[in-house]
Amino acid sequence: MSIFNIAYNNFKNNIKVYTMFFISMVFSVVILSNFLVLMHGDTIKYIDKINSEHCSDFLKVITFILLVFMFFFIWYSSNIFLKKRKKEIGIYAFMGLDSYVIGKIYFLETTFIGLTSCLLGTTLGIVLSKFFQVIVLKVAGYNLDVSFDVTPRAIIDTIWIFMTIFLIITIKGFINIVRSRIIDLLNANKKQEKMPKVGLFIYLLSVISIAFIGYGYYLSTKGMLYIVIVTVLIVIGTYGLFAAVIPIIFNFLITKKTILYKGENIITINNLAYRFQKNYTTYATIAIIIAATTTVLGTAVSMKSTYDHLRGNMTLYTLSFPSFEKIDKDNILKIVSKNNEVKDTVYSEALFINEKIKTDTNFKIDDILVIKYDELIRILKINGEDEVVKNLSGNIVKEKGCIYIQKPGTIISLINFLPQIYISDNKYSINGKVNCKVFGTALDNSLIAVNNEEYEKLRKTAQTINFYGVRLKDSTNLQKVVKELQTVVNNKTTGIYYGEKDLGNIEWLKFIYAIGSFLFLVFILVTASIIYMKVYSDATEDRGKYKILLSIGVSEKDITKSIIKEVVVFYIIPLVVGAVHSYFAIKMEGDFLNQNLSNIYLISIGICTMVFGLCCIISTNIFKKIVTS
Repeated sequence: MSIFNIAYNNFKNNIKVYTMFFISMVFSVVILSNFLVLMHGDTIKYIDKINSEHCSDFLKVITFILLVFMFFFIWYSSNIFLKKRKKEIGIYAFMGLDSYVIGKIYFLETTFIGLTSCLLGTTLGIVLSKFFQVIVLKVAGYNLDVSFDVTPRAIIDTIWIFMTIFLIITIKGFINIVRSRIIDLLNANKKQEKMPKVGLFIYLLSVISIAFIGYGYYLSTKGMLYIVIVTVLIVIGTYGLFAAVIPIIFNFLITKKTILYKGENIITINNLAYRFQKNYTTYATIAIIIAATTTVLGTAVSMKSTYDHLRGNMTLYTLSFPSFEKIDKDNILKIVSKNNEVKDTVYSEALFINEKIKTDTNFKIDDILVIKYDELIRILKINGEDEVVKNLSGNIVKEKGCIYIQKPGTIISLINFLPQIYISDNKYSINGKVNCKVFGTALDNSLIAVNNEEYEKLRKTAQTINFYGVRLKDSTNLQKVVKELQTVVNNKTTGIYYGEKDLGNIEWLKFIYAIGSFLFLVFILVTASIIYMKVYSDATEDRGKYKILLSIGVSEKDITKSIIKEVVVFYIIPLVVGAVHSYFAIKMEGDFLNQNLSNIYLISIGICTMVFGLCCIISTNIFKKIVTS
């Protein structure tokens, strides 16, 4: 029988052995193909046309991140598959085959899996592509008719990208087999790790790891300026946590005989000690991914919040008139009310500071507006910002205190971490920072509110800008009104702004929200799947051990309790560590974006818990079935 026939027969006859590996590969291809179909299809081209930013560029970045994640997922799945197949592959050595030929059999068998997964996954991806785009556009809020627009390029890119990744990892497995000894292949599933020894080095590593994580948490409260340092500290600390701190905890439990010999704990604790020592890098990576994906969701939702806020600013007034000259508001109102019913109007002034605003750091702010505190409160009440008004007492602007109102549409702002600014050589303390609607986007500047006395001081060196905003009960005949206004308004000194015409320029924010939310779900499903595959592999390895326990009189009930405890801990420890990391990550992100992301944190952790809980139940049943059958 030829090598090809042996490999092909193995592929046909052992499909049940690598069902999870096959499913994970198909899942990877489906996700990849859907992203590529969206990136190369007509839908993204249409979205690009209505946006000032190119959504396709963003999708390319997301696809790259997905490829990196997919590489890790396929690599991990392949390692588990190789380990399960090593014993059977090693038997070929007794048939007179050398390691090179055995490696070729493995390579061909795995290639069959890859080709089949690629074909099936691409087909499913194509079939589901329209559904995927409908979901993305629905979440984003686009009102578009989605057509079935799968392009040949999307199919070709899916095939060559997946097969390239798969072949690289398959070649790695081939090299691993060629370099392995026959005895190692035969005993691959019997190999047991020694009980982790907890010595001085482990204790020292645990202290350093906790110190790294603690200091990382502390720096996260100081702002995004330390994000690189925080990330490095948390990542290193997390690997140290799983490599040293958790073994110390299990070692402590083993030494406590009252705990160890209680019920089935002796089985559970010893198994957990082995597994976490052997696979600490996997569980640490999962905890880090949970924190990262939660932050991705926070970013996605913040884009949606930014969109809503910016849209609110754009449509705050139906018509806006900013001017450095006196505004003929009576004539404007006469023309507008002739065709539409006026709901209310706002007339105010502000000071335009045309200079670089200095801060305590090297960061500078361009073109800022200054407004009286009393005037700010008046406008906010008219605009319905009652909740903001409650938090802005007059004490905030006493003496050299001021309130900072973020520029409309700002996604990130370093001003959130700056306590003081300098305007015309006057030093002001930022005692309040809010994100609210004042002049809308007609005056697209950051705003500072000061008391009346400071306002008059600044007036001497600033330029006064007037603002007139008109709100209509409906926008009927708006184009006609604007055209008539242009004949009476001096366009050189007074602008006519109606934000509805520019709404298309911010649609890309909704797209980021939809893709980011979908990416969060994909990553969480994949991380839960990795733990599931690991538990499945552990169950296969431990089957003989549990058979012995059953044969010496350990009840199936105690075995079941041990399995439940063991599997639950496998899921819960990475989840808890990831959730704690996520809290500080999402808080730092929220402070940076000047948004409260607490609800998003709770929702994301809730989703993670539900997904992990479901996988935990499935894993427990599979584990029990394998070791007791």
